[in-house]
Amino acid sequence: MPYYYPLKKDKDISRRTRTIEGLQRIRKQLKDERFPRKKALDSLILGTWNLRNFDDDRFNFGPRLNESFYYIAEIISHFDVMAVQEICYDLWPLKRLMRILGNDYDYIITDVTHSSLGGNEERLGFIYNKNKVSFTGIAGEIVLPPKMMISKETDEERQFSRTPFGVDFQSGWFKFFFSTVHIYFGSNSPSSEKYKRRVQEIEAVAKYLAEEAKKNLKKNSNSSTNYILVGDFNIKKEGSAGFNALEENGFEVVSNNVGSNSDQTKFYDQISFMSKKDELQFLEPKRKDRVIQFFNSIFRDEDYEMYKPIMKERIAEKLEDANEELKMETSNSEKKKIKSRIASLKAFRKTDTSLKAYYKKWRTFQASDHLPLWVEIKINFTDKYLEKIKDYREK
Repeated sequence: MPYYYPLKKDKDISRRTRTIEGLQRIRKQLKDERFPRKKALDSLILGTWNLRNFDDDRFNFGPRLNESFYYIAEIISHFDVMAVQEICYDLWPLKRLMRILGNDYDYIITDVTHSSLGGNEERLGFIYNKNKVSFTGIAGEIVLPPKMMISKETDEERQFSRTPFGVDFQSGWFKFFFSTVHIYFGSNSPSSEKYKRRVQEIEAVAKYLAEEAKKNLKKNSNSSTNYILVGDFNIKKEGSAGFNALEENGFEVVSNNVGSNSDQTKFYDQISFMSKKDELQFLEPKRKDRVIQFFNSIFRDEDYEMYKPIMKERIAEKLEDANEELKMETSNSEKKKIKSRIASLKAFRKTDTSLKAYYKKWRTFQASDHLPLWVEIKINFTDKYLEKIKDYREK
């Protein structure tokens, strides 16, 4: 359970009330939408969530409010293990989130990827419930061998923009190698080189893990490790080149009837798997509503008036900071960038219509512009095992 005691000490009663009511709505929403309840012995609730720029304010719409950390923690607390993307260089926000989640939760996370590769100094990782999921001691970033390198428009070859990350976990009887990615976006034009690079990255990680799975089985015929590959693939829809790249390399993709971006029109985030010995079994396998639309409960359209003063105050602070930067800057190119930022900030506060447009973006930097995806997996195979050893004879 998340640690909500500090809320009691918040002397701003309106802020405390707003936060608590938001948490209550999230909890009710998940219950109404039949989000699975945690089962200690029988199943594992696994998910993926791109936490937009957590939390470096590089796009000038942040930083996150205190209440946003509580909302994110509440959602993650319903999962046993969650893959997360876009954790930024400074780990203090993540540690702040973990304090709310409490001592039952821990995380494993990568170093930042170099911005020169297009990785924006982001991290990938996993947040997991230690009472339910065990880290077996194996973790690593996926580095492509020379024969699988991603081609450039030139004759050169390259690695991923953001190095995929995989960790070996076990929950009950269920062993799984859990990998997460944040695939290069580039462009939505299928004919562009940048779009082709996106597809190549998906092909490369899927092919690499497929070969690892085959190698693992060959070396150990009794292996029961399952491969689960999740994350932000920047896939537009089922049947697109990126989606097909996963399936063509042996991964089965969990199907959803709505997208995972904030307006649910794009299918950027995916959960896919490669199972061995038919060991990976989903509870409710035909269910196709595995996306949590949290904007139904927090930072709702009808909450605009409530956040209007906060946004105006933030814009005023940012304008003041930008004007101070302008006074100190000597480079003409940097001055031009700062002036452009000042003009954008001033435009947002000109009319109520422009501030409402700002709110639509601002709220995605409070929660995220991606929605969490989930599956529930069976982890108790006791009956199957007992049946298997019933007629066992020692050789």
